[in-house]
Amino acid sequence: MSALTLQFTQVGLDALLTAKTNGKKAQISHMAFGDASYTPSQTQTSLRSLKELQPIRDDNYETDENHQVTVVALFDKAMSAPEYTIREVGVYIQIDEPAGSDENLILLGVYSEPNRTLGYRTPDVKILQSVTLSLAQLPSDSVEIKPGVDNLNMLLDNELADLTLVQLDTMHRQLNQELRLLALENAQS
Repeated sequence: MSALTLQFTQVGLDALLTAKTNGKKAQISHMAFGDASYTPSQTQTSLRSLKELQPIRDDNYETDENHQVTVVALFDKAMSAPEYTIREVGVYIQIDEPAGSDENLILLGVYSEPNRTLGYRTPDVKILQSVTLSLAQLPSDSVEIKPGVDNLNMLLDNELADLTLVQLDTMHRQLNQELRLLALENAQS
């Protein structure tokens, strides 16, 4: 999927203002996929057809004049529901909850377009989805990102370790084959 621009929700903006008034920051903590296709509304409080919810795994904060943050979630869990078409993406915040918890989630923003498919989710496919948020549109100093326990670096480490294991196994098989050929050549001499 390409980079997405979210429609911020009124409930999300109100939660940010309330948290800031109380001296707190909201945590951008979760991302969700749904299969409804529509034009998002500022009055939304949830995705229209939520299929999967995952904690934010990593972030990239840019301190330039754009004040943007890119949040990343990994959709890799086994699905109990059948596979589905991804047509809506939501980003959630929470206040006064530990990062990674599914409690008290508030929809901050939604991305969807009528008649547009963003992707397709099957049990065998991992999707690493990123969404870039412009913090300039939010109350200043009102949000922070709290990646879950398994951040992107750990995810990449696992993927690289798996790839390295496959490469070592292939090299081991090739070396054994070359040794057998060398033994056959020596036996014929």
